[in-house]
Amino acid sequence: MSMNRRFFRARGTRFAAVAAAGALVMAGCSHKTANKSAAPSPSTPGVPAAPAVCPLTGKTPPSGSVPNRPALAIKMENSPESRPPTGLDTADIVYEEAVEGGITRFVVVYQCQDAARVEPVRSARLEDVDILSQFGKPLFGDAGGSPPTEAALTAAEKAGTLVRVSSFGSAGGAYHRDPARHNDVHSLYTSTQELYNRPEAKGLPAPKPVFTYAPSPTAGTPGATVHVNFSQYSDVVWKWDPASSTYKRYYGATPANDSAGKQISTTNVIVQSVPVTMSTFIEDPSGSHQPIATLIGSGAAYVCRVGTCVKGTWSRPSAADVTKYLDASGAPIPLAPGATWVELAPASVTGTGPIPVAQVTVGP
Repeated sequence: MSMNRRFFRARGTRFAAVAAAGALVMAGCSHKTANKSAAPSPSTPGVPAAPAVCPLTGKTPPSGSVPNRPALAIKMENSPESRPPTGLDTADIVYEEAVEGGITRFVVVYQCQDAARVEPVRSARLEDVDILSQFGKPLFGDAGGSPPTEAALTAAEKAGTLVRVSSFGSAGGAYHRDPARHNDVHSLYTSTQELYNRPEAKGLPAPKPVFTYAPSPTAGTPGATVHVNFSQYSDVVWKWDPASSTYKRYYGATPANDSAGKQISTTNVIVQSVPVTMSTFIEDPSGSHQPIATLIGSGAAYVCRVGTCVKGTWSRPSAADVTKYLDASGAPIPLAPGATWVELAPASVTGTGPIPVAQVTVGP
């Protein structure tokens, strides 16, 4: 598929050309936290105490206590021109989604640790609403969105499934431009501390776990290499590194490093194969339509940890539910305690100007 280089340019501008766009009105519901901390920290009246382990990693936090705060998701760019990123190393969960032209963006979810800098921050997409509704009432940091996306986010806020701290809203002072990136469209950054200090963040509970964990998960089939080829721009490879007990990220054969020169890594990799429909509206000045992944329903999945993968299915009956990853017997597939990347790999694509279908392979 041919690519117009303008695709990588600014997408934060509001677009006048919007065809009939139905905003995604979410029927999600907030999750209430019932876990209690073994060593509770001071809490806000009426807000449950923080859990004893990080709810989104299943690990005891480095500081020894879990912050009594909501999940914070920040939208991060991943076009080749925007790399390397900053702030991924302290995230609990990262969702990778295909956007226009086959490049990807990240929904980076924090709760247990902070990131002094998260860069580059970019605009939201419609499917982000369904991702975020799994985390109770999370904060969402982004750089705006096209009119249909803005409408969906507004509806989600009214429904109580997220609290937005966008650079285009009252939280704009928490975002800055990086002169080292020439203050261009790839230069917007923020920090978790700045967004958590916003008044909108006060009084919100910690999220419930979204995954099942086991200290020593039962081994699956060989899965030392997990290859998710979204396109020539995002040919993602994860390779198991026994020395660090993590999967390390590559683009093809090239290590994927962050801005500090450290290779991006994670404890668990989930590949969730999803159907994608191209929107009826134009998303950016190049004329591209927005891909919208269907995250409600079921489909194929791989859950990879400790160098092995379990082939199973994902299931999410409604937006009020959390996605479950199930083995052949229908039992939840446990992860190793630690950070997780979820690769939302397009299994089919329909509509105008389709992006590529992702090619997925796992093996030794």
